[in-house]
Amino acid sequence: MMAAMSCLTIIRSARSEMSANEKKLADFILDNAPLIRDYSSQQIAGSVGISQSSVVKFSQKLGYRGFTDLKLAIHESVVKRGSNVAVLNKTSARGENISLKERLFHSKCDALSSAAELNDDAVILLAVEVIESANRIQLIGSGGALLIARDLSFKLIGLGKAVMADGDAQVQLAGMTTFGEGDCLIVISASGQEADVVRIVKEARSTGVTVISLTDQGANPMSALADIRLYSVSHGGEADIPSVISAMSQQHVADLIHFTLAQRRSKSKPQAKGKKTAILRQAAAKGRRAR
Repeated sequence: MMAAMSCLTIIRSARSEMSANEKKLADFILDNAPLIRDYSSQQIAGSVGISQSSVVKFSQKLGYRGFTDLKLAIHESVVKRGSNVAVLNKTSARGENISLKERLFHSKCDALSSAAELNDDAVILLAVEVIESANRIQLIGSGGALLIARDLSFKLIGLGKAVMADGDAQVQLAGMTTFGEGDCLIVISASGQEADVVRIVKEARSTGVTVISLTDQGANPMSALADIRLYSVSHGGEADIPSVISAMSQQHVADLIHFTLAQRRSKSKPQAKGKKTAILRQAAAKGRRAR
C-alpha cells in the first residue's frame, strides 16, 4: 500500500482546484508551514484576509475536524520534511560536509517518496484501466520527458498496445487528428506549459480522446485539461545537482503504470487460457457427436 500523503503534499496537489480564497490560504500555509502551529484560526484568517469560518471550512475540506487538527498535521509534515534538511543543505547533524554523491542519493530518494505520495493508488489504477482498454495510445514527452515517453511507449508496445510516440510537434498533432473516442493521449511534461502540447491536448479533448497528464504538481494548463492527472516533483533548485529529480519522479510514475498493467495482464492470462481451453473442448465434443 502506498504511504499516506503528508498534509503539505495534499495541499500542494489540491491547490489547482481550489477557489481564490482557498488558494490564498494554501499559499500562506505552504510559504509559512513551520510557523503555522503558533497561529489561531482567527490570526491566520486576518493574515490572509479571509473569514475565520473560511479557515475552518478549508480544514474540513481537507479531511480534518477543524483548524487545530490541520495545524498538528502541518507540524508533522514540517518535522518529517526537516529530517532531510541537513543532508540536502550539505551538512550532517554533526556539522560534517556531505558529498555530492550522498546528497544526490538522498535527493533522488526524496523525489521517489514524494512522487509516491502525490499519486494515489486509485488514480494510478484508473490510468491503467484507461490505457488497458484504449484502442490506440499517443505518448508525448516535452523536453527531457521525451525519453521517458518513448521508454513507456516501448513497454506498452511490449504488452501488445498500439502506441505512437514521435518527438515532432507537427507529427504529434497530425496523429491526434485521427484519434477519437476509445483512444488515449498521455502527456508528460515538467511544467505543463508548452504551447504546442497544450494545443494537442485541446485537440484531443475536442475529439473525445481520454487525456492522462503527468506534470509538476503546480497549476498548469495540461493538468487542468486532463481527464486523469498524475504528478511529478521538481528538481528542488539544487544548483550543483543535475536537474534529474523531476525525471526520476516522472520515471517512477511511468514505471508504476507499466508494472501495474503488466501485473493485471499476467493475472488475466490464466483465466483467458482456461476459457479458451473450455471452448476448444466444447468444440471437440460437438465434433465427436457429429461423427
